[in-house]
Amino acid sequence: MIKENEIDSKHLNNAKDIHEFLINKVKLHNEPEEVVIMLALDNKNNINGYFEVSRGTINMSLLTPREVFKRALASNAKSIVVAHNHLSGDVYPSIQDEKITEALIKAGEILDIKLLDHIIVFEKDYYSFFENKNKRIKNIENKKESYERS
Repeated sequence: MIKENEIDSKHLNNAKDIHEFLINKVKLHNEPEEVVIMLALDNKNNINGYFEVSRGTINMSLLTPREVFKRALASNAKSIVVAHNHLSGDVYPSIQDEKITEALIKAGEILDIKLLDHIIVFEKDYYSFFENKNKRIKNIENKKESYERS
């Protein structure tokens, strides 16, 4: 059974708000393993609930779109935010982080539940895929050009 965590209705405007919620309410930065949290949001980006969707080891966790979206559907989410901690201290996403973000975007498009952001959390810092979208696209294009030149 999926259980919704008790929360005060909280409106999220940006990645900074999400980071503050994950630090102050969820305490994600204190976890001893990599943990993935999914925030289920309504039409006005108020939090319906949040769920732990994966708990891994000190340097990885297994995450599938199925585990994320079954909870999103059960909580009647219009959109979601996925977040996880990196114990390494490296704020930048891994290749696996990039791949799962793309898979979540595609699955969300099919289900009409938008992935608003994927955030990597540290106590005093965070990485937002949404805020860094243009940088990521540019990096992908640069990688394609360098492969084509080889």
